[in-house]
Amino acid sequence: MPTQQPPARRERKKAEMRRAIADAALRLFALRGFDAVTVNEVAEAADVSAKTVFNYFPVKEQLFYEHEPLLAGDPAEVVRHRRGGRTAVALSGLLRAEPAGDLALFGRVYRDSDTLRAYGRELFAGREHALADFLTEPLTEPLTEPVAGLVAGPLTEPVTGPLAEPLAEPVPGPEAEPVAARVAGPVTGPVTGPVTGPVTGPVTGSVTGSLIGSVAEGASGLRARILAAAALGPLRQVWESILLEAAGRVPPAEAVARGVRTLEEAYAVLGGAFEGFLQGRGAPVGLPRHGGATAGLPEGREVAEGPGAGGLLRGPGGQPRAVRGERPSIRRVADLAGVSATTVSHTLNGRRPVAEETRRRVLRAIEELGYRPNVLARGLRTSRSQTVGLIIPDITNPFYPALARGLQDVLGPAGYDQIISNTDGVRRAERAAIEQMIARQVDGLAFAVFHTHAEDLLPVIEAGIPVVRLGGRLAQRGVDVVHSDDEGGAAEATRHLLDRGYRRIAFVCGPAAEGPAAERVAGYRAALAEAGVPAGQALVAHTEFSRAGGAEGVARLLELPEPPDAVLCANDVMAIGALDVAARRGLRVPDDLAVMGFDDIDAAGMVSPGLTTMANPAREIGRATATRLLERLRGAIDEPSSELVVPARLVRRRST
Repeated sequence: MPTQQPPARRERKKAEMRRAIADAALRLFALRGFDAVTVNEVAEAADVSAKTVFNYFPVKEQLFYEHEPLLAGDPAEVVRHRRGGRTAVALSGLLRAEPAGDLALFGRVYRDSDTLRAYGRELFAGREHALADFLTEPLTEPLTEPVAGLVAGPLTEPVTGPLAEPLAEPVPGPEAEPVAARVAGPVTGPVTGPVTGPVTGPVTGSVTGSLIGSVAEGASGLRARILAAAALGPLRQVWESILLEAAGRVPPAEAVARGVRTLEEAYAVLGGAFEGFLQGRGAPVGLPRHGGATAGLPEGREVAEGPGAGGLLRGPGGQPRAVRGERPSIRRVADLAGVSATTVSHTLNGRRPVAEETRRRVLRAIEELGYRPNVLARGLRTSRSQTVGLIIPDITNPFYPALARGLQDVLGPAGYDQIISNTDGVRRAERAAIEQMIARQVDGLAFAVFHTHAEDLLPVIEAGIPVVRLGGRLAQRGVDVVHSDDEGGAAEATRHLLDRGYRRIAFVCGPAAEGPAAERVAGYRAALAEAGVPAGQALVAHTEFSRAGGAEGVARLLELPEPPDAVLCANDVMAIGALDVAARRGLRVPDDLAVMGFDDIDAAGMVSPGLTTMANPAREIGRATATRLLERLRGAIDEPSSELVVPARLVRRRST
């Protein structure tokens, strides 16, 4: 039996693999630019699978920022471990005086990619939030003066300091969910509610809420966010300035030195504000060091009292409200409704029965508090993001919004949201969109693309994400297909034109006959062959899937020595472009030129003359796709792949 590697060796090998992948990626980024490189290409260069790359770097941008050369630590940790009130000096150390790595190369790749610059802003925003969270953390050292505050939850651990008077309500009821707490200092006044956090100093007043808690969070939290933004704003600007200067003609050492000096000057001003805030956290804004629990509150506000009040404020009309800046939690809803958090969860997700009266109380509490479920937290518990990706070639084509609506008809009630990506029908963009959907950890993927090949889908299949292809007949294990009868529909459309007496019938399709377009061209040719009518190659015009593309394709066909007497277009938008050209040239439709489309979008019945087309029920296809994805997510389908065909239907109007 092979022996297991020691943990230290295992971690070392992981670090080496991570570095090798990141190095291979940086070499490609330097040669071709970040946006032009795909994760598949990085995997090939590093001699690993795309799945391995995603295991180490769930987001493509992380491959680049692995080489970040300037930042030297987490701002929250730097402030946490500052010494002797020297916050300004500590903050200035966030920027390396000696860059790690090739600063000029990193700067050039960064400068040339809007994607990387946007991701950089997200990284700094994350650090800013972390710093603000630290600045609003309760103190862990003893308080030197008594503080009146609010108690929001049950006391479930022993009180280690003396109590002058007994606790009024220390024991949670059967519906409550206990929160561990410990009182480490003397309590000399009556405690009228349970305790949730560590009380580490003396409490001499009447305690009716959390000690460093709800009333203070609005104001002190706002101050913390302002300070965090003031600290991270200069850092990001100086950091980016150094990168852009190094990417140009400024020597990296000179750019760094100038940036460090600028940052030190900015933080010298900010240092006093930080020290004042950090030293004053024992008496948060809005909570006085002496006096009653409602002192310092805005006029007309009072603390909600009694079981389940949970530190809420009540307005003039007695309506419970969460403190400004504080997101209502499921526990607050439970407290206000007098039930457990589990009961609230069951009411929201409907997985277990809840008594009607209880359900009404929960819904009333949700409405009063303005509670919204935390989808991210739910995702952490269930290992699902509750999102489904939809990749489409042209969001301006009315067919695709209708398709998305069909998906939402089914996904919405099931608790899923959509992430939509537009590719303009470009294969490189299609591959990049697939990678981004994997990085965003979508639970399922639907894509209507024309150029994606089987190997492009391997990363999403290896990631275990259910996939439905909309259109085409790609036979691939792990990929379901839902599509209209493209070949049969095109054949029926061609037969309709033949029955109307047209013989020189042209077809206008996309840049290359792939996916659904290939099926429609095949149906067109099969119907002509069946009727014994020649199908010359010159009568098939390749163009863009757009109104302008349709106009350009038909214009070329009309320049042929023997122009067509009818054109069948791959979609209705292209067919409307064909009508534009006919009108500009003074051609009568259908007498001089018959025009027919595919999809039956709303505009097909609004143009003049009305467009004859094949109804391709986009919303129905969207619903069928969403149903298939949900079946895969629930494990209701055993076969590795499946195909569902939605019939197309002829819609006769005046253009033929």
